[in-house]
Amino acid sequence: MADVVSFPARRHSSCALSPYRAYRFAPDGSVRSTIPIEAASDADATERALCLSDGDRVELWSRARFIAHVGPLDGPIATSIALIEDEPSPEP
Repeated sequence: MADVVSFPARRHSSCALSPYRAYRFAPDGSVRSTIPIEAASDADATERALCLSDGDRVELWSRARFIAHVGPLDGPIATSIALIEDEPSPEP
């Protein structure tokens, strides 16, 4: 019977979800948690990040692209990120 029925290899969706990351910051500026978010648009991802803030400052990123700040802005704010090499550079 498997020869008679064929199933599609991939599901097709009317809207593609993009991966985002929400970084929650502690009052001392350290990253408290990193939360993956899938959303159809930047606005949808920002709304979801707002729900996650719980009074903490949250930065929303889509890979290396900064999207938004959510919550109080009383600490340092990043405007870009860069990948760090696997091996630390030697101290002079």
